[in-house]
Amino acid sequence: MLISQQEFIIMSLDLNLFFLRIMKEHCFFLEIGFTPRDRDLAEKAGILKQEFERLLCEATDLANGNVSRDLIDSHQAVTRFTLQAEKLTNFYTGIPFNFELTRREEDLHPVCSMPCDKLEDAVEKLNRKAFKLTGELAAFKENLLQCVRNCRVFTLNYPLLIEHILREARHFMQMLAMLCRRMDISGPREIICQVLFWNRQMAEHAKFIAGLLDPSEEALIKAARMFGKEFDELTEEAERAAKCTMDIAGVTAESREATERLRDFKATGTRGLLDCRIESIIIPLLGDHVLREANHFLCIMGKCCN
Repeated sequence: MLISQQEFIIMSLDLNLFFLRIMKEHCFFLEIGFTPRDRDLAEKAGILKQEFERLLCEATDLANGNVSRDLIDSHQAVTRFTLQAEKLTNFYTGIPFNFELTRREEDLHPVCSMPCDKLEDAVEKLNRKAFKLTGELAAFKENLLQCVRNCRVFTLNYPLLIEHILREARHFMQMLAMLCRRMDISGPREIICQVLFWNRQMAEHAKFIAGLLDPSEEALIKAARMFGKEFDELTEEAERAAKCTMDIAGVTAESREATERLRDFKATGTRGLLDCRIESIIIPLLGDHVLREANHFLCIMGKCCN
């Protein structure tokens, strides 16, 4: 069944507010991971970052009064840590951030007006621009991954992390393509597929955290590795569920409980990074980044678990 005009607008803006910031930050993480020899690749990542920021500004202009209460309450666009994480990351790297844009997102209000054809057209154009730009970033990530695995480029980012963020870019494009066809991205089948997708991402988040903590942080490393194993098992369960007809609430119940615990672990970790209480090579914005992704996943599961 096709979605209504209002559903299209709200789903599109919710999706863009979450993913455009995620893509912008992917560009940043790639940018700071290159050595001086590959400054051209760092510059390309920086240019893409700026283009995603411009699109995120456009999305934010359209979003006030046109996004869901779920988006705001879930803190998947911005969290209470985002602005501070950007400021500290700017201090560490010297790379500028648009703090005003983050403040504007903090002040967004949920849907309060009737949709109109003009707004629908603007959102349609935003979706198409986001799809095109994300495709360019996906191609950049794919080429980089091949170069890293063939030992033609060195980066401080794990090859699996590059694969991980490439997977997210393709997922964003898939959601945008569905919306352009006015398809529901929150239907029962779609939620099962997203549970499978995000369980895998949560497992890798935990493994990245374990690998980026200082070896002295033994308790945190142990906890992160336990989350990695737990989400590997949940991914396998979701794979089995995706292949047959199963109750959605039953499939997602375990994933939701585990994600809530991982979300809390990430929030505590992000706070620890901001307060200089955790020794690691985790840039503060990465902590907030993976926290927002956990919030996004919980919001998705809330559609079938509430």
